[in-house]
Amino acid sequence: MKYLERPPASERLKPYVKCVWTLRRTYSGAGAGEVLWPDGYKDLIFHFGSVYRVGGELLPTSFVMGTLSGCCKLEAEGELVLYGIRLYPWGLYAISGQPAERFNDRFMPVAEFIQDRWAGQAAEADRRLRELEELERFLASAGMDDAQRRLEAFLEDWVDPAWHDPALFGVIDRLYHRPAEYGVADAARDAGLSLRQFERRCVRVTGIPPKRLHKIARFNQVRIRLLLRPDLDLHDLMLEAGYYDYSHFSKDFRRCLGATPVQFRDWARRLASDHGPENVEFLQDNHEHTG
Repeated sequence: MKYLERPPASERLKPYVKCVWTLRRTYSGAGAGEVLWPDGYKDLIFHFGSVYRVGGELLPTSFVMGTLSGCCKLEAEGELVLYGIRLYPWGLYAISGQPAERFNDRFMPVAEFIQDRWAGQAAEADRRLRELEELERFLASAGMDDAQRRLEAFLEDWVDPAWHDPALFGVIDRLYHRPAEYGVADAARDAGLSLRQFERRCVRVTGIPPKRLHKIARFNQVRIRLLLRPDLDLHDLMLEAGYYDYSHFSKDFRRCLGATPVQFRDWARRLASDHGPENVEFLQDNHEHTG
């Protein structure tokens, strides 16, 4: 397995794109594949070689993955090469102009995304679809340097300044990346909005209400810590997540991630025992936000 990610080189994309990444992995055995968890980020993914399946259905070569409401299994057998663009929670809205919640729990073909994005502009949509076909052919045999250049060039002019809201995106960034110290009320105050107004705006650009986005951020921090250190004490993690009642902590953890803390810890222990913690990697897990 080999995973590599890089920050975007394009200044135009930096407000919306966290990283460009690649993963090479071989899957073998019954039930092999990737486990995906609810996460604030969105991804454009291109995969080659073997093919992912969800619920027995083949995924297209390129697809847009929105926010998941629960854990999901991507099944695969054989060798896969993936390239992806990871978007900040507001990034999919910024390149589509459409409410982000319409992408929730979906693996939308990029071709369908293009047709929706340029609906009513048949000639432009056809041009973009041809570009997509060329990009897929190119990525099938490209290295990371060339892949990043082509992926960023492909996405750059999808961004429309009319959909850019730096003040709103800034408070959502703090809400998601600093959940232990920055809450929903702080974000609404800094955005100059009432709680109800902020909730509507947040749902439109991220696909989920701010309280759920905040909880997902908190629990993904716990999840990643447990994944890397399954020996950590759950009570200590509960306190770090801002909880003083374990039943409440466990209930919210399960709602966000689809498993209780004990179930996830035990699974992480088995995984580390089988592969070693340094070899445990998932599509969604990467370096902490540094922006």
